[in-house]
Amino acid sequence: MTWWQAASPQLLGVVVLLLPGLVVGAALRLRGTALLGAAPLLTVTVLAGTGVAASLGGLPFGPLAAAAGTAASAVAAGTAGLLVTAATRRGPGGRAPADRPGQPREERTALAAAAGAAVAAVLAHLSVQRGLGRPDVVSQTFDATFHLNAVRWVLDTGDASPWSVARLTAPQGGGFYPSGWHAVTALVSTLGPSPVVAANVVVWVVAGVVWPLGCALLVRAVVGARPLLVASGAVLSQAFVALPWLVDRWGVLWPQALGTTLAAAVLGLAALAAGAGPVGAGDRARAALAAVAGAGGCALVHPGALLLLLPLLALLLLVSALPQALLPWRATPAQRAVAALALVGAAAAGAGLAVLWPRTASVRSADWPATRSVPRALWESLSLSPAGAGGSAAAAVLVAVGLVVAARRTGWRWLVAAHVLLVALDVLAAAVDAPLSQQLTGFWYNDRFRLAAAVPLTGVPLAVLGARALAGAAARAARRPVAGRLAAGALAAAVLAAAVPQVRGNGDQLGLTNARAAESPPLSLVDEAEQRFLEDLRRWVPPGDVVAGTPWDGSSSAYALSGVPVLYPHFRGNQPQDWAFLADHLQDAGVDPAVCPALERRGVRWVLDAGELWDPPLLAPAGYTAFRAFRGRPGFEPVAEGGGVTLYRITACR
Repeated sequence: MTWWQAASPQLLGVVVLLLPGLVVGAALRLRGTALLGAAPLLTVTVLAGTGVAASLGGLPFGPLAAAAGTAASAVAAGTAGLLVTAATRRGPGGRAPADRPGQPREERTALAAAAGAAVAAVLAHLSVQRGLGRPDVVSQTFDATFHLNAVRWVLDTGDASPWSVARLTAPQGGGFYPSGWHAVTALVSTLGPSPVVAANVVVWVVAGVVWPLGCALLVRAVVGARPLLVASGAVLSQAFVALPWLVDRWGVLWPQALGTTLAAAVLGLAALAAGAGPVGAGDRARAALAAVAGAGGCALVHPGALLLLLPLLALLLLVSALPQALLPWRATPAQRAVAALALVGAAAAGAGLAVLWPRTASVRSADWPATRSVPRALWESLSLSPAGAGGSAAAAVLVAVGLVVAARRTGWRWLVAAHVLLVALDVLAAAVDAPLSQQLTGFWYNDRFRLAAAVPLTGVPLAVLGARALAGAAARAARRPVAGRLAAGALAAAVLAAAVPQVRGNGDQLGLTNARAAESPPLSLVDEAEQRFLEDLRRWVPPGDVVAGTPWDGSSSAYALSGVPVLYPHFRGNQPQDWAFLADHLQDAGVDPAVCPALERRGVRWVLDAGELWDPPLLAPAGYTAFRAFRGRPGFEPVAEGGGVTLYRITACR
């Protein structure tokens, strides 16, 4: 399949990730850049919440459930919007003159944000084409097997709740796995494309639509309704290899990437609510409500995204909003209300963290070893090239200048504090092997790549401030009547110089952990020939039958590719006793009388052997000793072969 042939799925992906959020945001009476930038965030919140609600109500998750969830959310948002409007009408004649200042300029800013996002979408598409090659290529990474199979699971069960998705690898129940990404991708797949194509389409939509729009909203909150600067923020989203291109270095960490990109919109909404700019009381309150709802959506996509947001929002509150709210002769009632809402939210988040703390012990105990010295890790973070990934030197210069500019203005200093915090966490994970480092970075698995992906959240608005400062300096140096036009041209040139050349680096980084691994057999889980055979598995395996195969040779991908259930849907999991027994004894079905009863209990009647085992860096095949060679063994009959894969029927248990 070519990307031209996947035009319909791509358009579908954009509609799925924008339309519900636009409907709900419009009902809440968000407007302009706030509505546009928050649309993907609200969409994910609605779809993830609908997945939970539909599961509790015993209803199937799909297009009808999504439409119903959107309608219900729009009603709730509309009611909240009316209450906010009524509560903020305090001006003469019952109007709030400051509630909608600069309407024409806000509309122009929103159009500029859309234009900037369109440019970013094109750049992201070029990167995705370079990195993936085809829209139907299987990602050759550890986590991809689980995530693709989880999308198929949602399609088969009609249940997109976190408890259902967790049962894929923990059939005995009791688990919880954030399922927001899977709900979105399954909805795209429900409407046409396969789980693999849907996942790759979502990769582009996240990089080229969700992330640029969130950046545009964040920049709007920082600099105000300035069309060229807001558009620059959207374009500069493509100048950072760390997000979303590097976050899947060992992944793919699709949910983490989506959650982190959505965090930009939450941060932008919170900054709008807490800012000192010319924003009306009603707009502040509506932005605060959308931020709270969006934070919940981030948690359902990946809790790490919410835990990343908490310190950033705290810094925003402490540096910008709280001082004004605590000075009654300076703060407005709306500012004090926002501060109170933020404090209540912080208390609720603290209580939730206390409840989750013992349940996240396994996550916090993860300890990826340090691979850098502190000076080298610091340089990589500041130069926007974490772990040696090809970063943009131009973007790094813009961020450095932006830090100086932001430090000189009170309303922007929270950006400096937040950026320093994110860089410090990145350096700790990359360079420090100590208990303190593990505790501070444990919620992100002490993983340098997850934390490096957070640096662009503050890097993008800082880069915009840096580009603005450099462009202004160039215009002042020229001292010509056309200085304004010269400044605009210099700004555009600086932004494009940082973003356009990075297309190659972003695409190469994406390719390292996805399609290009297929060029090296030891790094390939499922090459193109194997994929074609597995996609056709329904020709031989009847409905209801389960296929066994070691995940280490790519056999587990058969579920996502064909819909045929597999015994082992991922490399690891909390599986019942039969799973562990068969992993070591299945090939003895013809001689061990204990094997056939276990196979019958699990409905296993077929075995896949895809040959060479996958041996990626830092991982090694563990267990599954039964899956070595079935040809010539008693009780196994070869039925079909292709692409280096052999399908065996288990005849020992007839």
